[in-house]
Amino acid sequence: MASEEAKKLLLLVLELAGGHIETETRMQKLVFLVNQEVFHWVKFKAGRYGPYSEELSLAVLALEKEGKLVYIWDDDGVFKYFLTEKGKEDAKKLLSQLKDEDEDKLKKAMEIIQKYKDKPPTYLAAYTYKYYPEYAEKSIIKDIVERWIRYYHL
Repeated sequence: MASEEAKKLLLLVLELAGGHIETETRMQKLVFLVNQEVFHWVKFKAGRYGPYSEELSLAVLALEKEGKLVYIWDDDGVFKYFLTEKGKEDAKKLLSQLKDEDEDKLKKAMEIIQKYKDKPPTYLAAYTYKYYPEYAEKSIIKDIVERWIRYYHL
């Protein structure tokens, strides 16, 4: 079962990213960065491709079942995540609540999303491996990501 915190975090990140995110890597890494640097709501572990959260994967399925999110596998083999109207309503309520509770945290989350939402997935992987190496320990793509780190001068 998906945690409420994971669902809130996913709704928040999607809303701050303009209601949609392309690629699973971008979605996982953006949620990871907002979680690690701001909210600490969801547990991540070292996975085969860097930071991974089973809670987050369950949140995607739960939000889809609740009619708040749609994700598709397009013809190019890319996952795309979209908030539905119901999801946008919930996300806006969450934004309002967070603004009242801790506007500084919300601003920090917004800054992270704005800074990284359009970066290539390779950059996001390189960034997370470089600055959160404990989550890269079990990675099967560590060698490739090391090259990306050098390429992006991280």
